[in-house]
Amino acid sequence: MSEGPRILFDIARNCDAWPPETARIKLGRIAEMIENPTTTTLRCFVAIASPLTEAAWPLVDELEGFASNEEFRLRLVPTGNLHITLKFVGSVDTDQVGLLDSILRNQSAKQATLNLKFRGIGFFKNSLYMGIEENDALSQFVSNLNEAFTFLGYPIEEMKFLPHITLARFQAGGRSELTARLEAYCNKAWGNLIVESFQLFRSETLPEGARYTPIRNYPLLA
Repeated sequence: MSEGPRILFDIARNCDAWPPETARIKLGRIAEMIENPTTTTLRCFVAIASPLTEAAWPLVDELEGFASNEEFRLRLVPTGNLHITLKFVGSVDTDQVGLLDSILRNQSAKQATLNLKFRGIGFFKNSLYMGIEENDALSQFVSNLNEAFTFLGYPIEEMKFLPHITLARFQAGGRSELTARLEAYCNKAWGNLIVESFQLFRSETLPEGARYTPIRNYPLLA
């Protein structure tokens, strides 16, 4: 039982036996909670957890070599954090997670498994990503998610959906050199991923870097 209901229950059961000063303190705490409510918020996003394919490890090995170069100050994304973002949700109250869960369960019940093909690399601002070939089923699924989230007041994403997996981030100014050194990977096929589920993640920014924790898992139709 949370603090507010617990205190109310305590007052209802014991108020007749309390000295006036005790009752005043208890009622004061209730008034303070009403005037200054505390709500925990989470930063969330919807994504597909994506392990690296075997074919991608030579690229990762080369990126690790760049990570020690002060010219790039490249930071690899931990393999446990690799994902394909479907919908960025942002900060939500913990009591809204149930609403998100209902929407996502409804969408997962209507979506068949996906077969994604990884190909090439690309750059966006100061990040390097692995590309994913255009996939109509995935694009439609993301469109359906966007539409479903409008019922919670979220706007439709105006930017065209570009599926990708962010592999690394680097210092501003290093892009041209990285592009030249990684040219051999620009159109390389990295293999396939059969997507059987997607997740609602919590995002936390910690001193050691970002941490993404799955809150719920949503299986797709077989």
